[in-house]
Amino acid sequence: MANETVRLAIMAPTLNLCNYLFGIEQGFFLKEGIEVEVIIRPGLRNTQAVAQGEADFGAANECVIQTAMRGPTDLRILLQVLNDPLHDLIVQPGIRSLEDLRGKQVAVPGDGSTPEIQTRLFLQKNGLVPDRDVFVVPQAPAETMGDRVRKFEEGAFAALIASPPTPLLLQAKGYHSLTELSSHFPGAASHGLVATTTTIERRRALVEAVVRGYVRGVTALKKDRVAALRFITGRFHLEASLAGRCYDLLRDRWTAGLSLESLRAECEFQARNAGVDPIAPQAITDASFSGIR
Repeated sequence: MANETVRLAIMAPTLNLCNYLFGIEQGFFLKEGIEVEVIIRPGLRNTQAVAQGEADFGAANECVIQTAMRGPTDLRILLQVLNDPLHDLIVQPGIRSLEDLRGKQVAVPGDGSTPEIQTRLFLQKNGLVPDRDVFVVPQAPAETMGDRVRKFEEGAFAALIASPPTPLLLQAKGYHSLTELSSHFPGAASHGLVATTTTIERRRALVEAVVRGYVRGVTALKKDRVAALRFITGRFHLEASLAGRCYDLLRDRWTAGLSLESLRAECEFQARNAGVDPIAPQAITDASFSGIR
């Protein structure tokens, strides 16, 4: 019987989502009869792609929460796949403090993404008004992360919000990190596996197969360091010691579960930022797949 093809929308092909990429390239989804086509949709475009039928699954939990704060949604979070995604504030060599960013531009991920929100809040907490004292520039729909890094290296931005392995690669070139955002907002973000209620109802066997493929892939990623480093060095073109540093940073953040308490913290974070009442995590989750192993 032929494999079934599904489209998975992720924010960027970074090590934060290496758990998906490892499982796909190592054949864990294929063992479940699933061909996964990855499409890149940053920010709110991630779950918009799912809601509009462009993708079968998405990875942006914060976008589900933000959508639900505006009204009822049929988007559902099935799993949390990464807790507290890493995003460093990388700056040009001459910048030594946040005050040095005054009047300058900071390149951030797409509008509505958690790192974009965290950047604005972090600046505010340190006495800098976003878009007055420091200009926050979200990633445009047509841009790639590679475009942003190139512009940063050309000097177009004074700072760049980036996830592994980009911060370590840039530090090797003489740039440095002022801070890592998740350390200031613990529990405020996780990536996940997102689908619509229609997909869940009409294609339940497919959803179960996708969950099983993901869970078995991330389990192998976390247990088999040798295979993981072989994959990371090849997929991200990193030398072995750098790949090892990235792996050790992320290993305990990759996960395959569903915690309503953790999601409640995310809902409260998003609600505080929007100035509205938080939604109940039960309204945006389907826990029936969380026991699949």
